[in-house]
Amino acid sequence: MAKTKTDAKKKSTKAKKPAKKRPAAEPTKEILLAGSGGQGVILAGKMLAQAAVSEGFNATYIPSYGAEVRGGTANCHIKIGHRPIGSPIVEDATIVVAMNEPSYRAFSPLLRKGSTLVVNSSMVPKVGKHPGVKVVALELTKIASDMGSLRSANMLVFGLCAGLLGISNRELLAGLLNNTLGKKNPALLDTNLNILAKGVDLGEQAANS
Repeated sequence: MAKTKTDAKKKSTKAKKPAKKRPAAEPTKEILLAGSGGQGVILAGKMLAQAAVSEGFNATYIPSYGAEVRGGTANCHIKIGHRPIGSPIVEDATIVVAMNEPSYRAFSPLLRKGSTLVVNSSMVPKVGKHPGVKVVALELTKIASDMGSLRSANMLVFGLCAGLLGISNRELLAGLLNNTLGKKNPALLDTNLNILAKGVDLGEQAANS
């Protein structure tokens, strides 16, 4: 039987394969780190942005100091992604890290559904209700102190945020820490590296929970 024009058209249509759609770039991640002056959140944020750039991301970083550097408030805004980044200011936070009570009160309003809130439960004993938000409460300053350096809680935060974001090339992170702090305080280098590794572990566990 001869094929009709309709049959040929159907065959031709069936033979065409739909063009593959390119995967859309993931939304830009917005991270806000906050604590009191002297807790090192500014340095932790700077190193997080540097690590992201080393992994091939675009990143922005803006520090903000209070009236007093030590004892006052300090915070930094970090944005990380593959898309061009417009405003560097965090408005809808992917991650908020609050190292003390004033920071928690000031920046928890930036949280949205799907965000992660990390609180230093050593200094933020009570956390309110945040529907749709993953709350990670850890005694960050106590963990760092028990591992040998209270002042290195910021390296715990650096590692934790890297683990949460999937920036977990440990060799890269350790190299960045070594280049940043190795010469300034070589006696604490091994302790800082151990605390950083612990932070990455905690971040990966929280991301998978």
